[in-house]
Amino acid sequence: MDEKQSAQISRESINEEFSNKIGRLTKSKAYLDFCEEVYGYRTYLFNMMDKEQLDFIMNSVPLSSDDTLLDLGCGSGSILKLLVEKYGCRGIGIDQLKSDVTGRNGITYINGDIDHISDYHLTPTVTSSIDSLYFSKDLDHLLRQLYDFDGNRMYLFYSQYLFDETAGDRSILRGEHTKVADILNKYEISYETIDYSENERLLYEKSLTALKKLEKAFEEEGNSDLYENKLKEDTMGKHLYDKGLASRYLYIVHPDHAVLV
Repeated sequence: MDEKQSAQISRESINEEFSNKIGRLTKSKAYLDFCEEVYGYRTYLFNMMDKEQLDFIMNSVPLSSDDTLLDLGCGSGSILKLLVEKYGCRGIGIDQLKSDVTGRNGITYINGDIDHISDYHLTPTVTSSIDSLYFSKDLDHLLRQLYDFDGNRMYLFYSQYLFDETAGDRSILRGEHTKVADILNKYEISYETIDYSENERLLYEKSLTALKKLEKAFEEEGNSDLYENKLKEDTMGKHLYDKGLASRYLYIVHPDHAVLV
């Protein structure tokens, strides 16, 4: 077996594992109770969007029935479904996970790679990316593809982490120097930012509190392993913020702001 085949099998194994995890969580009442307490919406969510951020995406992104909304890395499609139902727009979700989003309420689901979105002949007028850019293997190319969609407005939620506590230069945590910002700056694409770092810090704290309250409920469902995994993830997130090693921003790009060179 060559390295390419091995990498492909590894990616498929990771996707299968993540799909199974999402599938189990979306059947868990304990996790649904967790989502309602932490996110403020009683729906299954798998990102770092607190209620303020969710309210922004639900109420402040200009959408109409004439729009086509592309949800990049849509996961289970929870947010995409809420937006399509509210605004009557067409929805397109793309992810590598197994999903039953297909064909529901004007939503098309593409089981595919976000790095190859230009291959799917899409025409979105609005693109949302909620904690999905980390999965890109070529973020520079991905952002160029998103820009190439004519008239596409972008709403990119992105958290930047530093895992080296000894790092002296922490400028990458600033809104104008994250990996996303560096690419937008490189191509002279103007953007607006909203700093959601404090929101994410508090979300980790709230999540840990909610998890401890629901530990027994997860256990009774036979989902103790899911509880432990979530506890580990959020403990790490809180640690990074406690050490000043994390930040979170929303990048808003309007097509008339961009001037590529």
